Amino acid sequence: MSKFKHHSNFPKEKHIQSYLFPNLCFECCKSFKKPQAPELRKCPECGGVLIEVGQKFSAPKATDKAQWEKVRFLVEHGFLFQSVYEQREDGGFYHVAYPASLKEAKEFVVKYKEQAVDSTF
Repeated sequence: MSKFKHHSNFPKEKHIQSYLFPNLCFECCKSFKKPQAPELRKCPECGGVLIEVGQKFSAPKATDKAQWEKVRFLVEHGFLFQSVYEQREDGGFYHVAYPASLKEAKEFVVKYKEQAVDSTF
């Protein structure tokens, strides 16, 4: 037993340990926090593709199919839960909240399409 070493003796690199991003699986309607990676990841439960989104994402319940449909629609149109801004009459840029329903999401995508990220999944 003297050869056993606790996992804390093998620390991860700080940049990997510090920033975890939500990775979405639309097949099983779940979100997994993972370090950022350039390659595609697979869902640990169903083996489907995980889509990395911004840290501002808050996952709905797995049973809330309407919200997951809205999230899928936004992601397919390049809105990966990054900050979206609107220029107002006074010349300032103001943060825009993400939509609450699929109907609002369709209007949101049309209005802010120039701020969408080029996503291919």
